[in-house]
Amino acid sequence: MAFYFRADDVPELQGLSAWEQRVLLRGTFIKERAVSTLLLLGIVIASVQFAINPLIERFFPALRSDTLPYAGLLLCWLFLLIWLRDTVMMNVLRPKIAVKRVELEKARAGQAAAQDDAAAGGER
Repeated sequence: MAFYFRADDVPELQGLSAWEQRVLLRGTFIKERAVSTLLLLGIVIASVQFAINPLIERFFPALRSDTLPYAGLLLCWLFLLIWLRDTVMMNVLRPKIAVKRVELEKARAGQAAAQDDAAAGGER
């Protein structure tokens, strides 16, 4: 099974605009996203407490007293973990994305058929 880092490379998302990819990846699978966010929160707290802070104290003890660089470091770490979570979720949810994409295509085809029928009915 291939692992993808960009949404544009995922076969199930091919042909969608960037906005449609974003809506499908971030707005459709709320339960999975909520669970992964709680897991991410635990990882962030644990990694800052047990990995980042001890490393800073050992190698750069004055960094924690400088608020802005320390906050910048923590924000970079958070954004890295968010990107990693989104990448993993995109790859884990590939089968569900494919099913949802088929549902969306069917809904679009049904809407187009309904519009065509309404237009044809109005011309009679």
